[in-house]
Amino acid sequence: MKLADYKNLNEEEQYRILWDEGVLIDACIDGTNKKLLYAIDNFFVELWCHTITNKIIWKLSFKQGKLLEKYLNKYSAPINPDNLSR
Repeated sequence: MKLADYKNLNEEEQYRILWDEGVLIDACIDGTNKKLLYAIDNFFVELWCHTITNKIIWKLSFKQGKLLEKYLNKYSAPINPDNLSR
């Protein structure tokens, strides 16, 4: 599925695909919000839920950019060539 196809679906169908096909990539707590990053085919969905009620507050789908970079930067580590096995 392409991102444009996903965005053209109604919200109920988007959530069905998110729960059925989405792969949870990352999760973190930020104050009273739980942020979840899912991958679906070649795009991502970021979901914010209230930590106490578990109610969905916000959902955004995207392929790249600052929303994805914050997750990539979280896990990026410099490579030390001296530690590579030969």
